[in-house]
Amino acid sequence: MWRIYRIKGGHTVEVNIVALPAFKVRGRQWEGSYEQVPGLKEVIKKVGSEKEEIKPVDPDYQWGLSFHTIENGFVHFSGFEVEDAKSDAEYEEVNVPRHTYMNVHHPKGRDIGATYASIYQWFRDGNVKTYLEPGAKYYDGLPLKFEKYPVDRDFDEPHFDIYIPIQA
Repeated sequence: MWRIYRIKGGHTVEVNIVALPAFKVRGRQWEGSYEQVPGLKEVIKKVGSEKEEIKPVDPDYQWGLSFHTIENGFVHFSGFEVEDAKSDAEYEEVNVPRHTYMNVHHPKGRDIGATYASIYQWFRDGNVKTYLEPGAKYYDGLPLKFEKYPVDRDFDEPHFDIYIPIQA
């Protein structure tokens, strides 16, 4: 299912509702405040350079999983999807359960803030509700943000897919 959504100023995003099976991401965790975000880019690049050691299922795409469970910051996990049965003690792993997601593609050359503003507005308009883990405390209107990047992206003008878990 898809919908085209336009907000004030003409920024348009195509919203898809998709279900993804459970998957495992292996990589590295970063935790910090919004002011410390420039350091996150280095963690993401480091994980990208470790791709061969991580042994991804799909080496062409890297995941960024953000959990907004810290006031004025967030926890971010950067990694690659790996087979469920294999583990590697050198890296951290996150098991992502099966979910239904609101999915948007962020195109190269467009302002990331404008894309996320469109997503926030889409949720505020009551289309669906974000998924909230029972017992977790969140500090953001989009508490869980998952981004899937092509490894050959331009870090200064990236293009990627955004997945926001929703209540099914």
